[in-house]
Amino acid sequence: MEKAVALMGQQVEQMQDLHRRLQHPLPEPVAQLSPKISKGEKYEGLPWVMLDFPRLFGREDTWAIRTFFWWGHFFSITLHLRGSWKRQYESSIQKHWSLLKEHAFYICIADDEWQHHFGESNYLPLHQMTDHSINELLSGNDFCKLSAKISLEHWETANEKLVQLYQVLLQALGHD
Repeated sequence: MEKAVALMGQQVEQMQDLHRRLQHPLPEPVAQLSPKISKGEKYEGLPWVMLDFPRLFGREDTWAIRTFFWWGHFFSITLHLRGSWKRQYESSIQKHWSLLKEHAFYICIADDEWQHHFGESNYLPLHQMTDHSINELLSGNDFCKLSAKISLEHWETANEKLVQLYQVLLQALGHD
């Protein structure tokens, strides 16, 4: 778990460096909050570590990118938008389905936006869906969660892969 927390710390430094170089900066309310690393013992009975950065969680609106480590399962990175943020970025995301498919992203199909597992009841791989069906799903929900996972077999390169996926998400949002 200590190694996972250390990896999240490396992520923060690299993400902040990326933010400084963006041609199209993140929205001010999102960019102002500091990163938050959390850990716990019981996500479906197993320990976890997560990094929320950038993050802005409100009652109606959410803008977050969450890096998640789930003991014995995977690393993941998730874009989570809800409310006005989802509406603001919807068209940019729709323009980038091919990019997200190319990088093996999944879309949340569940009603509970706070689940992180990749079971069939929670996520579907974008590459198995048509752009039309993805657009219908996106427009029909109050929130949007797009996630990619990295097997623990790739622990040694997880940091590099997570940074690359982070850049893909920024590009899909128009913040490149």
